[in-house]
Amino acid sequence: MKRLLLLLPLGLLAQTLPDILHHVDQNGLLKAKKYEVLAKKRLYEAAKAKNLFRIDASLQGVYLHETPTMSLHLSLPNMPPLPSKFQAAAKEQYTGELAISYPLFTGFAITNLIQKSKLDIVKTKLEKRDLKRRLYLKASALYGQIYALEHTQAALRKALEAMELSYRKAKGFYAQGLIPLSDVKNIEAKRYEIKAKLQEIEAATSSLYQELRYLSGLKIRSIDGLPNVALPKPLDVSKRADVQALKKALAMDRKDVALAKSALYPKLFVKGALRGYGDDLSLSGDGYRNGDQSYAAVVMRYNLFDGFGDKAKIEAARAKLLAQRSFLDDYVRRARTQLQSDRLTLEALKSKRVWAKKRVEAAKSYYELIKGRYDNQLASADELSRSIASLAEARAQLAGVRSRIFTQKCKIALQVSLQSFAKGLGL
Repeated sequence: MKRLLLLLPLGLLAQTLPDILHHVDQNGLLKAKKYEVLAKKRLYEAAKAKNLFRIDASLQGVYLHETPTMSLHLSLPNMPPLPSKFQAAAKEQYTGELAISYPLFTGFAITNLIQKSKLDIVKTKLEKRDLKRRLYLKASALYGQIYALEHTQAALRKALEAMELSYRKAKGFYAQGLIPLSDVKNIEAKRYEIKAKLQEIEAATSSLYQELRYLSGLKIRSIDGLPNVALPKPLDVSKRADVQALKKALAMDRKDVALAKSALYPKLFVKGALRGYGDDLSLSGDGYRNGDQSYAAVVMRYNLFDGFGDKAKIEAARAKLLAQRSFLDDYVRRARTQLQSDRLTLEALKSKRVWAKKRVEAAKSYYELIKGRYDNQLASADELSRSIASLAEARAQLAGVRSRIFTQKCKIALQVSLQSFAKGLGL
């Protein structure tokens, strides 16, 4: 028997929530975010490269339309007139250069750009973790809804079995002339009503399974029971991935302010080059100018006036920083309010669960009472139908409350952090 179970396909076995969440980690959205993190790492490496020396090689060929000449205007006594024009350079000119340059000072622009790129990597990683948190929440909610609907189906099937039994009895009573035909039709109508509800619930359950299959990539046919979720203590949203990502975005905006301010500083570069010039690719001169034009240079650039553009950029960066700070403060307050509201909802659901259990007990006792009376012709078919429907509704409601408690616990744990949820679930 054990060997047979091992041979069964994984999709035919009941899936536990930890198994499903493990496969949610392979979701396409998370894979896309993984590549986004990789892209940000490469951009960080590109930013660091700006702080290193740069080597450039160039080769240029110029073909002039006219021969370069130089004009002289000399008049000497007792001398024949001198030529007024002389060739000054070759008509074909080639320049080759191998240059190395290094930024000595850029107003801290490169340093801030590197730090901003590093923060962007961390922010993207946190966004990936928050995406995973939201996918876990979606999968947990679907799992809980499926649990509730499957238990509703079970309650309706039991109700249908009871209704079928009552229907057969009613037909027997009618055949003996003990009850009118209307009683039989009443039970028959209720039987079809339960069948219709059962089909409706089955369709809704199938739809939820489709969504869960999409999230996990598993061919799920059934689920296990509701696992216990331990709530974290204390309940605080400060370690949540989305909050941390917003804090990193705020730090990046600070770097944008520093980058904008870097335009107010002078820029200092050093450069050296091996440069050759000539009238052919040997770069050995053209007979007019020497071939070796190598040089070393120090360059300083400072903008004196740009129409107040740099000032406007600084003010824009500061405004963006203030907007991000206000958004973060509001976001954290809203998250804390939502967490507190969810905690109160959970306590209310726990109280409702006690009532739902009592209702099932009462509905079951009432059904057994009415069933006994109906068998002895002391209760009507309408009373029996209502008692069966009431018991099915009570059982479905209890399953629904249990599902909502489970989902609420998952929601609270995930509102604290992904790690607290994983720990509470035992992942």
